Amino acid sequence: MIEAIIDMRTDIEMLKTAFGNAMKVGTVAVVDAEQGYRIRYGEDDEGEPYLSPFLPHPESGGATSTWAPLSVGQVVGVVSPNGDPRQGVLLRGGFGGDNAAPSSDLEAHVVEAFGVRMTMKGGKLTIDGDVTINGSVAAVGASVTHNDTNIGDSHVHGGIAIGVNDTQTPH
Repeated sequence: MIEAIIDMRTDIEMLKTAFGNAMKVGTVAVVDAEQGYRIRYGEDDEGEPYLSPFLPHPESGGATSTWAPLSVGQVVGVVSPNGDPRQGVLLRGGFGGDNAAPSSDLEAHVVEAFGVRMTMKGGKLTIDGDVTINGSVAAVGASVTHNDTNIGDSHVHGGIAIGVNDTQTPH
């Protein structure tokens, strides 16, 4: 009987440990393109960082693939349903520290990385940064402008003269 109680006590302690390890929150401490990420959960008794094992990148592959690398200091959650941190899955965790939200507008979708910012709001896409397009561009709409000047199919040029002279800029 005592042996059964000791076994149950051991099982309960193991379940408590697994449950305690099932979900942890920390910050990205190490980024490695091949191995993934190590998460800092805090410090041990000697003040050394307590790090997770390497965990895979938290993105999706398949017909639709994305690649948005995590950065050092970024807040993440690690879910390990069986309590084994080596089998953990990373979840993006929010904003904090040097990783502030790129916007406070609750009606906009904003992506900001590497000096480029894209804002989608009210049926419009705004890109702040240089843009390179490899391939054809088809523009369909009421107008095309550059620096508030019409350059679409309805623009006109002044200074037209027969011969080798250039025309004036569109207006």
